[in-house]
Amino acid sequence: MSHRRAAHRATRGATVDTVSRPGKGGRRKGGRRKVVATSSRRPIPLSAAVGGVALLVAAVGAVSLSQPLPRAIAQPTATGPDVGVHVAAPANGEPHDSLYIRADPRASRGSARPAVVPSGALESAAEARVEARRAELVSAAVQSKSYAQDLARQARQVSRDWMLPTTAFHISTWFGEAGWYWSSGYHTGIDFATACGTPVVAVTGGTVTQAGWDGPYGYQVREQLPGGDEVWYNHLTLVETSVRAELAKGGVVGLVGETGNAYGCHLHLEYRLASDLKTAVDPAPFFADHGMTLH
Repeated sequence: MSHRRAAHRATRGATVDTVSRPGKGGRRKGGRRKVVATSSRRPIPLSAAVGGVALLVAAVGAVSLSQPLPRAIAQPTATGPDVGVHVAAPANGEPHDSLYIRADPRASRGSARPAVVPSGALESAAEARVEARRAELVSAAVQSKSYAQDLARQARQVSRDWMLPTTAFHISTWFGEAGWYWSSGYHTGIDFATACGTPVVAVTGGTVTQAGWDGPYGYQVREQLPGGDEVWYNHLTLVETSVRAELAKGGVVGLVGETGNAYGCHLHLEYRLASDLKTAVDPAPFFADHGMTLH
């Protein structure tokens, strides 16, 4: 080892002669000595390099193993129609360095499915709905019956406001029937055929505006109702009221006869609106409005 160091020192101080080149005229210049440093390094043997690398790798591995590894979480990845392949992902939820992890939105065939409702429960639910519907229909029927009773009660109340003008009658001629023997060309009222001398009464309360003879109508009584409409009682054999008399419902106005343009004993009754007292209208709807249907 000492011999190598001595050789190394000797080479570090070595001198070389510079080559002199001929100058102009063929003369050579005097040469000078120059000290040149030479490298004393030698290439590292291959065995030593391999050993150093091995030591470095061992050191790095030791440091890596000293750090705790994160626990992996298995996550499903979609690789085909059958889901079952899982890739380990870090527990902190960060994406893997080399793999793209994506949760499959499709349900696994092994996942829990909703329990099937027994048929008995379905039947019970259906029966409960049917029973609830039956109860609703029963309630509706009760309400309808109550409503019908209310209407009948109201009709009876209305019918107490009006009454028929005579008794033991039948309708011999209806309003609007055509005939040459009526001056207007058609029948302007309703004929209540009954025995002569049968009392004629006011259908409702009102005031007498006419009582006496009136040509084709024979003996007649006109009653003005509170709204201004009028009821005419015609062909009477006897008048038993007077003008401006206040009539109550059922008050006697006269007796059935066949005076004037009449054939057979009957009461010819007409109804006239306050808006046009010169024109007669059908009396039947007014009786119907008060709960009485004429036959």
